[in-house]
Amino acid sequence: MSRIFFFLLLFAFSYWLFTAPIFAQDATNGATRKPALKPAAIQQKINVRQDKVDNRIAVLQEKQASRTAALKAKLEKFKDRKKAEVAERVNTNLNKINQNQTSQMKKHLNTMSAILDKLEAKNPAKALAAIESARNTIATTSAAVQAQAEKDYTIQISSESKVRLDAKAQRDKLHKDLQETRKLVRDAKRSVSDAIREAKSGPKEATESGQ
Repeated sequence: MSRIFFFLLLFAFSYWLFTAPIFAQDATNGATRKPALKPAAIQQKINVRQDKVDNRIAVLQEKQASRTAALKAKLEKFKDRKKAEVAERVNTNLNKINQNQTSQMKKHLNTMSAILDKLEAKNPAKALAAIESARNTIATTSAAVQAQAEKDYTIQISSESKVRLDAKAQRDKLHKDLQETRKLVRDAKRSVSDAIREAKSGPKEATESGQ
């Protein structure tokens, strides 16, 4: 196996790891890669899984719309219109931030999976266990990110006088939840880095053992 390939792959991943923060907004890829063709049976399973996710998201969006409508109804009763406008704007931003952040996390996880695909294509026997471990970590993290994406942070208003505290409670909850999910994504990145290093060290260690 070419050691140059692994040095380049490790450098590319390390550069991406430290220059592509999870909170980056509206990130775009310079090139669009065509997905590899999959067997019909595998593609069908993927489609079924995606349909289930889409249906669940549709239900959640309907519930969120209902909660937002209920919130607006409460805000319309506020005497302080400026306070009501601020509360509505904050409420919209909270859910938007959650969607933007989880979307970026999903993109990063997809990139990690693509890196593992390339690494596995070189078939470094010594790294197969590390690659499998990284894939399991990515799968677990993907589930956590999807769960985070489905959370609703609509402000639960207790009263007009306490609306700022109500908004702060939801903002703090969002911040805490994103921190926890972001840590899982960092752990997934670390597992991919470990797989790359393991594959890179494979040929060297094999040569030493043969001497």
